[in-house]
Amino acid sequence: MNVAIHNGNGWNKNWVQYLEEQGIPYVLVDCYASDIISTLKAHEVTHLMWHFTHNSATDIFMARNILFSAQVSGIKVFPDINASWHFDDKVSQKYLLESIDAPLVPSHVFYSEDAALEWAKTTTYPKVAKLRRGAGSYNVRLIKSQSEARRYIKRMFSEGVDPSPGYLADVKTKLKVAGSFSGIMQRLKKAPGFFKMVYHGRKGFPKEKNYVYFQDFIPNNSCDYRIIVVNSKAYGVKRMVRKGDFRASGGGMFDFGEIDPKIIQIAQDTAKRLNMLSVAFDFVLDGDAPLIVEISYGFGTNGSGKFNMYWDKNNKKIIGRVNAPYEIISGFLDSGVRQLRSVKGGSYD
Repeated sequence: MNVAIHNGNGWNKNWVQYLEEQGIPYVLVDCYASDIISTLKAHEVTHLMWHFTHNSATDIFMARNILFSAQVSGIKVFPDINASWHFDDKVSQKYLLESIDAPLVPSHVFYSEDAALEWAKTTTYPKVAKLRRGAGSYNVRLIKSQSEARRYIKRMFSEGVDPSPGYLADVKTKLKVAGSFSGIMQRLKKAPGFFKMVYHGRKGFPKEKNYVYFQDFIPNNSCDYRIIVVNSKAYGVKRMVRKGDFRASGGGMFDFGEIDPKIIQIAQDTAKRLNMLSVAFDFVLDGDAPLIVEISYGFGTNGSGKFNMYWDKNNKKIIGRVNAPYEIISGFLDSGVRQLRSVKGGSYD
């Protein structure tokens, strides 16, 4: 077994740390290099891992080209085709989840302005309009009437919409959520990284246009549920809806209390059917019925130390913490090769 890790940030650094702790040899590679395929061959790589992100236009443009090509050559990769062909693409996720009869929020996509406008005449409101890419609720809006829907549809089939957040996106909400002075200072410390991400996003990502994507609005939800399944271990959190808003994602208000095991079971079953080693689900409740909003192979791990329990593959509750990047690499390399050592508590970035 010859393991290669992309020499980057995020989980890439966690995976390197895991390999060093376990005494497993590895090589760092530059997946952006033009000769990356020949480099992998030269090192006789059998396992390649690259945590690529939705915030990088370059990653979205080329990361899957490298990973899938390596996979075709016989190299085991993470994320593989099952995990990432639909990454940061809500429209693709609609088709995928419908194909396995997963409990998806009713979703509607149109590639013709005339067809979309006809549908807008007969559907009920409100509806939730989304771009196919983007995270943190930046590209999500509530459409309350047919006239709003018409304006949105005409814009999407003309000049389009920039998928990157505005420079002042959610500043008021973020500061309100931060609450205390220390919380505000923590938010301000992250501001340079956010503005850098927005700047490069607006330069790198083209406008989204010539399609529209809507989901039914599911009322009476004070929160949504972020459920993460890694290596058959599931854990999750309630994300509270922002005051005066309908969105929870990106608000930063969490409830680490009990979660209905039914939601956990659906997440476990869906992850298994999708053959995904790592997947985060967003759920809302339609009465008592959990519905999936969207999925992602990648997710934030800040605050992992606050998750003090998880559910195993048999839906049995276990007291303990899950280090998601470690669980991913452990499962990826097959735990029979090396046993995952006990994970210390804390936050894993």
